[in-house]
Formats: sequence, C-alpha cells, structure tokens
Amino acid sequence: MTEQTLEDGIHCPVCLATRTAFFGRGTDFLFETSEESFTLRSCEDCRCLFLEPMPSADEIAAFYPPAYWWQASGTGWLARLEGLYRRVVLVDHLAFIRRAAGCASPSERASILDVGCGPATVLGILKQEGFRVHGVDASPRAAQVARRDYGVEVSVGTLEEVDLPPASFDTAVLLHVLEHVPNPGEVLAALGRVLKDSGRLVLQVPNIDSIQFRLFGIRWYGLDVPRHLIDYSRQAVLGLLADNGFYVERVRHFNLRDNAPALASSMFPALDPVSRAVRAKRRNASEARIGTWVRHLAYLALVMACYPAAALEALFGRGATLMIQARKR
Repeated sequence: MTEQTLEDGIHCPVCLATRTAFFGRGTDFLFETSEESFTLRSCEDCRCLFLEPMPSADEIAAFYPPAYWWQASGTGWLARLEGLYRRVVLVDHLAFIRRAAGCASPSERASILDVGCGPATVLGILKQEGFRVHGVDASPRAAQVARRDYGVEVSVGTLEEVDLPPASFDTAVLLHVLEHVPNPGEVLAALGRVLKDSGRLVLQVPNIDSIQFRLFGIRWYGLDVPRHLIDYSRQAVLGLLADNGFYVERVRHFNLRDNAPALASSMFPALDPVSRAVRAKRRNASEARIGTWVRHLAYLALVMACYPAAALEALFGRGATLMIQARKR
C-alpha cells in the first residue's frame, strides 16, 4: 500500500472516523523550533487535516518559542504604531464578541472568558468597556503582561487544569486556539461546563476550505506546522460543535487582523514580524533599528495590498478564517 492510499485504523481526532489518507509533509519554516519533517493526514469524512503521529505534550511545548504571541518592539514610535495597528485590526473581532455577549446577557454587561488569551489585548479593551473578564493561557509570561498592561487576571494552564466555577461565564472566546490542541472535544466539553445555560461561544480557526490554502498547500501560513495539530474545514468545525452540545448561530469568513496577513506571510514568510523576531533571537542576531522599520513598513504595505484579495475570497465563502458564534444547548 502506498502512502497516498486510504488507510484504516488511524482515527481522526475530530470525527473519530478511520478513513484517512496521507496529505503531505511540512517543516517549521516559520519559527525553526525543529528540524524534523511532520506528516499531515486528511480525514475523508470531515475533511480536516491532522499531524500523525500526534506529538506528546513535551514535544508540543518545545514547538513554541518564548514570544510566540505578539508583543511590541520595545518602546518608542515603532511600538506605539504597532499597538495602534493592533487596536485597529481588532475592531471586527471586538464587534463580533460584543454581539455574542449581548445575546448571552442582554440586560447587563456579560462575563467573558478568553481561553488562550495571550497578553490579553482583547480582554483589556473589553474590560475598559465594562465587561467582566478573565483569561486562561499556558504562558506565565503572557499572564504577567496581561496583569501589568491591562489589569486582567489570567489563570495559567489549560482550561482543563485551571479551577473555574461551573456555569460562571456568559460568553467564552477561543481565538485561534482549537487548532493547537489534540483533544478538541474535551476542550469544548470543558467550555460547556463553565458557560451558563444558553451561554455563547466565539470560536475562530484557520479555514482549509480557503482559496489561500488551495494556492499554498503545505506552505500556507495558516497551517503553522507543527504548532497546529489539527486544521479545520468548515464541515469539520461545525460538526465538532454540534457533537459537543453547541448550536451554530452565525459564521463569518473574514476579519481584518488575520485574513490579509495570512496571505502576505504565505507569500513572503521572511517578512512576517513575529516569526522574524523569533528567528533572529534564536540565531542570537539583532536587527538594526532602520532595518526593523523598513521591514515592518514593507510588510504593512504588502498586507494592505492583500486586503482586496482576502475580502474577495471571503465573499465567495472561501475566506482564510472561520469566525463562529455558537450557543450552548
């Protein structure tokens, strides 16, 4: 039997079907945390992709550089401009979350839990607006930044590890988290426990039904091998939500923060600001200030040029991300 033929016995981590096929091999060309080649398999039933074999917990931890989440480039004008850009591109994320929170708690400011919140930029803005917020993140450093910069309390660990009271939140947020976990059903079950009755979930994942994925394949930025353990089609993520007690209320295929940057970083990964900084640190190299400015501006210009194409693919239901609002049954 060749690698490309269907094989029985390897379970899909999303729908648990056993009809899977070899898709391809990828490397960590973005952050260079490993020199290995990783195998991705596709599920013939739900059409997700997943790493096989699934890495161990220790292996997964080693794939994440210390500053995997975004942080400003020191101080000064460049840091201020980066922060301003971040706030601008989060506008539609915030609008989506506010609407979901209003559905969950129409009479008062909702309580919001953000799982995988990083330095809590989103929660910090929502807290300023009067929402009651709490974060969960695996990074102690991210939790420190969240408390220091935004006054947001963040529990360190996984959702299953931290001690959160049952039925204590109106809305839960998972922005680009589910693709990083090997046990998505368990994560959704844990969310169901901490959400109130008829609570809302806001979920975002990269979309392998996108035109970008069709163009770039294994080299698409949205796959982020090997940190993304599972890559979702629309069919896969909607089925997973239904199987774990959530009713999908709306789906969007476009947002300002992620779609165009994914296209830009797929075309020119060497310009991606986060991975560029991590690679430089790994090599004990430093970038001249003027070089940082030039590369940042070049990347920004590229992202701006990519917005029309990113919006067009989303218009046809093939956007690079899926933003979903679902209600707990």
